[in-house]
Amino acid sequence: MSVEFLVYLKRKGRWQELARYVEQIGVPCVLDVSHLDTSRSPITTAVEIEDALLESRIDALALPRVGVSELDWYIMLADALGTTRLVIPPAPTIDDIAAVYDRAVGHGMHVNWIYGIQPLASIDDVERVAREVRHTAARITYDPVKARGTKEIYKTIVALSGYIREIYMSNRRGGRSPRLPPFDPSGRVNFAEIMQILHLIGWEGKLTIRQAPAYFSELEVQIKIGMEVLESTKSSGASKVVRRRVSAILAELMSRGAP
Repeated sequence: MSVEFLVYLKRKGRWQELARYVEQIGVPCVLDVSHLDTSRSPITTAVEIEDALLESRIDALALPRVGVSELDWYIMLADALGTTRLVIPPAPTIDDIAAVYDRAVGHGMHVNWIYGIQPLASIDDVERVAREVRHTAARITYDPVKARGTKEIYKTIVALSGYIREIYMSNRRGGRSPRLPPFDPSGRVNFAEIMQILHLIGWEGKLTIRQAPAYFSELEVQIKIGMEVLESTKSSGASKVVRRRVSAILAELMSRGAP
């Protein structure tokens, strides 16, 4: 299991102050640029962003939902910032997904769609895009905190492991609470078990800590916990409970696909 820890940073409000925490711990960031003024030059905007982030590496840009005509501005911004990965809410139709994907790939970009939004709202949806467009056009970013329960999270991860390139790590006490740190004990998502599942299925990708600004001072601690959980999982393997759950999910998925 090979993973990379990232931090999600939204360019909004006191983001420059929060960027200092990212720089201090020395991890790459996913920069949310959905609130940018696209009437300005992307090159000028990139210079301003780089001045604020100093030495922090931008791994990806998180965009608003865009069509082909709006995409070029963000492609130029990404190129100026030295990143080739775009995280985007899926376009409204599969034809639109294909058009945005082809335009991005034509400029050397990699697209990860946000899973859970139509027309990529289910396991079948992702498989349909892979089938009707191409496999690489169905790569996704998964946000477990939006799932309806533990079973849905585990089933999604196992079923879509070949398509998931990034997992957002945050927690919540309930549907309306702010994004808590991933390993907050009051949260309802068990990331220790999720990381055991990822190890068990041999997943490789990016684990991006995404939490409310109030908790940014805990970033270093959360990453240390994540690394400790990862090392412990590599040494001890998944628990019997996790192995049983994964086996049951695999059996369910195989039965679904049987003639």
